[in-house]
This record gives sequence, C-alpha cells and structure tokens, in this order.
Amino acid sequence: MSYPSTRGTTSPQTRDALRRARKSGFRRALGLTALGTVVPGAGLTQTRSRVVGWVLVALSVVALALGGMYVWRTGLTATALSVVARPGLLQAIAVVLVVGGILWCGSIVLTAVQARPNRLDRGRSRVLAGFTTLMVFLVAGSSFKVAELATITKDTVKDVFQAGPVQPGQGAKIVSGDDPWAETPRVNVLLLGSDSGVGRTGTRTDSMIVASIDTKTGRTVLISLPRNLERVPLPADSPLRNVYPSGAYGRPTCLHQASNDECMLNAIWTEADTYKANHPTAYPGQPSPGRFETREVISEVLGLKIDHTVVVDLHGFEQLIDAMGGITMNVKLGPSGRLPIGGYQSHVDPSKVVGNEGWFKAGVQPLNGHLALWYARARATDSDYYRMQRQRCVIRAVVSQVNPAAMLGKYAQLAAIAKDNIYTDIPSDSLMAFVDLMERVQKSTITSVPLTPENGINTGRPNYDKIRALVKAAITPPPAPAPKPTGTSTPAPSTPTPTPSPTRTPSAPATTATATDECA
Repeated sequence: MSYPSTRGTTSPQTRDALRRARKSGFRRALGLTALGTVVPGAGLTQTRSRVVGWVLVALSVVALALGGMYVWRTGLTATALSVVARPGLLQAIAVVLVVGGILWCGSIVLTAVQARPNRLDRGRSRVLAGFTTLMVFLVAGSSFKVAELATITKDTVKDVFQAGPVQPGQGAKIVSGDDPWAETPRVNVLLLGSDSGVGRTGTRTDSMIVASIDTKTGRTVLISLPRNLERVPLPADSPLRNVYPSGAYGRPTCLHQASNDECMLNAIWTEADTYKANHPTAYPGQPSPGRFETREVISEVLGLKIDHTVVVDLHGFEQLIDAMGGITMNVKLGPSGRLPIGGYQSHVDPSKVVGNEGWFKAGVQPLNGHLALWYARARATDSDYYRMQRQRCVIRAVVSQVNPAAMLGKYAQLAAIAKDNIYTDIPSDSLMAFVDLMERVQKSTITSVPLTPENGINTGRPNYDKIRALVKAAITPPPAPAPKPTGTSTPAPSTPTPTPSPTRTPSAPATTATATDECA
C-alpha cells in the first residue's frame, strides 16, 4: 500500500539535495575567489559586500585604462624609461604596490569567507582555505616583488646616474620634441675600464675608448687610446701644471722608459688623486680628481670635447658577461699564435708567460665573463695595440648580442652589478634620449681609429697634432653619393687615384678598419 507524499514546498531538503547545494556552493566560492584574484574586487561583486567589490573593480579598470593610454601614446620603452628616470616616482610606485597588494589580498580573503556555503564539510573547507591562501600568496608575492624591483631601480638610478639635468656648458645638450638631439650634432662618450688590482697603487685605466657618435645618422667612431701614451698634454687650468709647468705630463728621466708607467696616460688618475691628497684645495667641487683629470687630458689628446664619461670596473664587466650568458667571439691569437688566459710576461725572460691558467684557442667560440675579460686584457704575447683591437671587438659583441628581454629575468642581479661597478655622469633625465641614440647606432656603422704605429703614432714621442688630424678625418661624415645621371650621355670615366696599401708591422693590427672587419 502506498502513501501520498506529505512534503510541501517548505519541507526540509533531502540529504542528497543538501549535498548538491553544498557542492554547488563550494564550486561557486572557488570561482569567485579565483575571479577576485584576476580582477581586484570582482569576486566581491557577487556577495553581500558588492559595493566594496564594485569600487575596487572601478579603481582597477580606471588605473589600467589610464596606464594603457599612456603606454599607447608614449611607447613601451619610453614609458619604462620615463618611470626609471624619476626616483621619486619609483618610490611612490613601490608604496602604491604594497598598499594595493594588501587591499587586493584582503578582498580575496573576504570573497572566500562570504562566498563559503553554510555547513560546508571539513574536507571542502580545507580545500577552499588552501586555495585562498595560494591566491593570496600569488598576489602578495607579485606585488611585493614588483615593489622590490621598483626600489632596486630607484637606488640603482640614484647611485649610477647623475641626479637632475646637466649643468650649463657641461654634457650633451638635449632638447624637448621629437628629436632630442636636434641641436647636438655629435656626442663623445669616454669609456674607461679601471682595475686597481691587488698590489697596485691607485687606479689604473687599462681600457680607454672614446665613442664619437653622429647623432643624426648613428655613425660611430671608436677611438682607442694606448695606455702607454707619454707626454700627454695637460689642460691650461689643470692643477698638475704646478708640477709639470711645460704642460706635458712626464719627467725628463721617463721619456725613453716606456715600461715606467708613472709617465703614461693610464697613470693620470693616480697622479691627480695624489696631488689632491697633498693639496686639499685643488680640484674644488670634483668628487674624483683622477676621473676628472683623465677625461680632461684625453679631451686635449684627441681635440674633442668629452660630453660624458662611463667607468666600468673590470670585475663588474666580468659579472655582466656572465649575466648575459656569455658572448660569442671569433678569437684571434695575434702574430705569436698564442694568447694566454691570465698571466703576465716574465721579468726574467720576456719571451715567457708565467702565472697563466691556459691558452686561448683560435676560432668562433662562446666565452664566459672570465674568458671574455682576459681576451680583452691579455697582451703578454703581442702588444697593447692588439689588446686595444680585442677590447673594441668585445665591446661590439656585448652591444650586438645583448638580449634585453632575456635580461629582464636577471634584473635584480644586473642592478646590483651596475650599482657596485659602474659610474657615469649621464643624467637620469637623459636616459630616454640616449636609448633613442643607441637605436640609431645599431642601425648604422662603427669604424675604429687605433692610435698605433701603423697610423704613424709613436707612443714615446707622440705627435699630438697628427693624432687630432686622424680623429678629425675619422669623424668627418663621408661625402654624400653623387646623384645618378638622368640623361642618355655617358660621363667620362675618372682616373682613380692609387691608394698605397698600409705596411703591416708585427707590433700593431690593421688601421682604420670597420669594427666588423677587424672582429670577423
């Protein structure tokens, strides 16, 4: 015998119905929590705190829209640099990220609490709690990591780059508008590689290269200066003229002693620092007399106004190459057919190399930071001139092979390297202009002017008028190509002027070859 159902519409749910309701509510809570993780406050819009949720969503959408419009109008690179160049803005961004991250995490937790169904079993409660914790850690970790990178960038820019615009009469002139270099036809940047070294007195600039850049075309000339250049001219207002009144750096007893680097160009830094230590009123307002005097002397040597200086400690250079994942070089061994990794020339027998770790092998090969550094520094088996060529090739390899996208993952490491090992007087306000200039350089050509015997330069008794003439000829833009004839007549052939081939000597590599030619 069957009995009619006595359950009405208000009767308690069956156990199966309750189970289904809890399961559906559990899935809804997970979904809303995930939605609140993707869009701040979005999950709360479906709970009793919907007003708070919509406020957070509105703030997020407005911030994203404004940021997107700025990036679209300015460009991604320009936007990044405009932020990087303003330490105060970076600090504000870091604070906003921390506060915003806390609010975002709070909204995720609130979403999970309010979306959680009643009488949820212990197992699903633990799953929801664990999922919520994971989402909170994801948002918190991302927010605090970006805030940390913003703080690192602020500190790095503040320590590496000069604060504020350049002083009147100093540095490259940059103007507002579409072309920041419209009023500056050429920029000359001095690149110094320094290494005081264990057991060495003072700072030695083992690598001295001036990059002279045509700002319109990007055409660049790399001018390598020999470390053993003697009797370098001192500026008229140099405090060192009190010691060397003739205006040339070096004592008469040093004129024919090339091995005595007390009279060489790379000792100017230490000479100026020593003079400052003995005469505290010298070099007023200069935090580094040696760096300042080195720049001014090189300007006199080349006849060029040095706009900016970049100094890289060689240990930092090694770290930079490692952070890049190494570079690929076509290793050349010079006239001796041997190039040591480390080591130095024996004082007892100059034909031998002692203290080296091994020998380079010729050919195209990857080099880590340590090997790349020694490829640029080694000279025990050839000469300073070949070393100067290798230094230009290593610089070119770094510029051409660096992958900005891949380097982003090592940003904190790179920032630490820059902060500890790089100095420049380029203002942070000029970063965007210099990035634009580097894009022009990469699309143009690079030529070299090594000051070597093949170019008629005697480092012991240099002819500085000849050096300046070589530099002037190298930076002079090539003549524009003649227009093609439009008529039907055939122009008379011109008689070519014979050009003598340069005579090679075992002490120096080729003369003004392009960077591609001398490195291939």
